[in-house]
Amino acid sequence: MKSKVLTLILGLVIMGWAVVVTPVVGADAPLRCEVSWIGNTFAGGEGGWVPQDVQDIAVASDGTVYTTVGWEEHRGNIAAFKDGRLVQQTAHWKRGGIDRLVGESIAVNSRYIFFATGKSGQGDHDGKIMGTNLARRDRADIAARKAEKRVEIGVKIRGVAATEERVFVACADGRVRVYDLELQPVGDWPAPSPGELAADASGQVWVIDTESRVIQRFDAQGKALPQVVKLPAGRVPVDVAITPSQRLLIADGGTNRQVLIYGQLERQPRLEQVLGEEGGVFGGKTPGAFGERRFIAPIGVGGDAQGNVYVACGPYGGAHGGTAIIQSYAPGGRLNWRVMSTEWLDTVDVDRSTDGTILYGSKYRYTLDVSRPPGQQWALAAITLHPDKYPEDPRLKSAAIGGVWHRVLQGRPYLFMPDMNGGSLYVFRLDPQREGEIAVFCAHFSTRELWVDANGNGRKDAGEGAPHATGETRGWFVEPNGGVWQAPLRGGIFHYPLAEILPNGVPVYRLAEKKSFPVPAPFTELRRIVYDRAADALYLGGSTAQARAEHWKPMGPNLARYDAWHGERRLVWHEVLPHEKGKGGHESYEPFDFAVEGDFVFVVYAGQLPSRQLPPGTVMVFHKSDRRYLGHMQPDGIRTGTVPMDALQDMVHSLNVFRRANGEYLVFLEDDGYTKNVMYRWRP
Repeated sequence: MKSKVLTLILGLVIMGWAVVVTPVVGADAPLRCEVSWIGNTFAGGEGGWVPQDVQDIAVASDGTVYTTVGWEEHRGNIAAFKDGRLVQQTAHWKRGGIDRLVGESIAVNSRYIFFATGKSGQGDHDGKIMGTNLARRDRADIAARKAEKRVEIGVKIRGVAATEERVFVACADGRVRVYDLELQPVGDWPAPSPGELAADASGQVWVIDTESRVIQRFDAQGKALPQVVKLPAGRVPVDVAITPSQRLLIADGGTNRQVLIYGQLERQPRLEQVLGEEGGVFGGKTPGAFGERRFIAPIGVGGDAQGNVYVACGPYGGAHGGTAIIQSYAPGGRLNWRVMSTEWLDTVDVDRSTDGTILYGSKYRYTLDVSRPPGQQWALAAITLHPDKYPEDPRLKSAAIGGVWHRVLQGRPYLFMPDMNGGSLYVFRLDPQREGEIAVFCAHFSTRELWVDANGNGRKDAGEGAPHATGETRGWFVEPNGGVWQAPLRGGIFHYPLAEILPNGVPVYRLAEKKSFPVPAPFTELRRIVYDRAADALYLGGSTAQARAEHWKPMGPNLARYDAWHGERRLVWHEVLPHEKGKGGHESYEPFDFAVEGDFVFVVYAGQLPSRQLPPGTVMVFHKSDRRYLGHMQPDGIRTGTVPMDALQDMVHSLNVFRRANGEYLVFLEDDGYTKNVMYRWRP
């Protein structure tokens, strides 16, 4: 087939330069590359994916694990796993799927799942109030929305438990409501500050008292029974479950991060076993190092008829998004299987002191072995935040911080990352000798101030910040030497050189050393920026009067290179990239981010290009010297839904590229819809 050519030639005369937009090869110019992914056990689409978080699980006697999470970007809130396989999942294209806003509790009996869900109006697909309705679906087909039964409770649901006859619902108003299997009310009774709960074989109910941190047993009519489990100091019960062998499992969300297993439930429950290393992933000689029985944040537990114990680790602090680790352990404590999701609202970067074998995301470190099959090349090695030691880490307060630049400055490793919309750039220092795997918050650039952690304690103290108003910003770039570039929408361009590194490892930036540059023609608005110091070349993405960004988040359709940026600056080339008018939002058909690596410029698209039959996640490649177009990479697999989400981006820094020693390029891009990073492997 002959190549189709999309001819788009635009002649502009700007400041004496004749700017010509060259032809761009059409949709039949794919580049040969391998498509893989990072940060999710499964690829997404019809193959399914591990949801971006887990907040509760329910385990059937046959070992099927049902998960739920309050918010899931692609409405995969509820998933079913068995023997490490994903066997069912809700999703918005599957006969209506499920509300994107659901709840935080789920239960199961032999026929149904019962879960907290949102309150929806007529024709409303997303619940407006999360977790105030109780829903029932058939285990045989959890995606069948039309078969769902629902009852409105009107207050927040904190826990759900089910038997073969009754459903018990713990509510935020201090009552446990009881329903039959058709969700008809049959009673209710008071319980002090009830949280998660579980029903045993005799129909009695074990309820967490979230204030006193005890587990109290009640009969089905709400009478308090003698059995009370009082946990040692520091233990925080966040979930309970009763196994088929009538053992009580308690997920400890305190600093010990373990699962407590109690027997003798008909008398006074006795602690028989503890699953998990003390301190979890933050214990031992290397805080942050991941491994078997080193739990991050136990949030859900359950057991099956074979004596296997299931542990779900979910979000920590206030940052929901990017942590769903579901594990099965044999009765003796051996790991049976594990599935996980760890990359949401993020883009990984390579530790460039390696040949692409170490990756860093915003919260996790990975190893990469490209000799393995696609999807199996990554392995979780560590978590880089510590909620106990550094509780003011901004990554604990928001999941929307990500898109990493890993830099080694004067022999010390650092992580730089903006927030989702580009208003801030956060800096973290790694100090393996003193901190293990933990990255410590140490500097912050925002549109209001510049902060440097002078005393190195990982928190903002009085006198450490300097006011600095720069205006709304979408574009950041961090040089290999630590210099920071900022491109506000209309406020010019700023460069902050690295002034020094303190003995405690904190990098110092000073406003007195900041350099300012005007917005160069032909741009009217800047959204992305990359600087190549070796060539003194600056690359900019944004809008012009003739070609403007349609949506507020993408980079805009214009990409330009300027040489001799610190000398007699000149525009070398200017490309108006393919873009088409869409319905708005993520359906805007325009480039999202770009990266410069080796001999090439890489441009990623978050929206599809309908006229060119290119899906989200398409990466176009240009020669950086003269912007000659080589072709594109794109995701493979089945695309589904009204808006295909093969690799949807939602972070301003959604693309990273690394050239290996053998000339192969590793291209990493955010996939917000399927909570992973896509990885392309391409050799020119």
